[in-house]
Amino acid sequence: MRGLLTAIAIAAAVLLGYALSCAVRPYRDCWLCNGKGHHRSKGNRKLSRPCRWCRASGKRLRFGRRAWNRARRVHRAAG
Repeated sequence: MRGLLTAIAIAAAVLLGYALSCAVRPYRDCWLCNGKGHHRSKGNRKLSRPCRWCRASGKRLRFGRRAWNRARRVHRAAG
C-alpha cells in the first residue's frame, strides 16, 4: 500500500510539473525543421522550403497545452 501511494504521488508531481511547464512555455521547437521554419528537400541539398508542420514559424504548440486549450473550449461550450 505504501508503494502504491508513493507511485501515485510521484505521478502526480510529474503531471503537475508538466502542466506548469506547458503553462510557462506553451510552444516548443518544431521537430522537422528544428525551429528554423524551413527545411531542405531530401533530393536536393541546396533547395530549402517552408516547413509545413509549423507553417514556417519554427514553433509548435505542445501537446499538453493543446489538450488544455481543447478542454477549456469544450467546458465553455457546455456551460
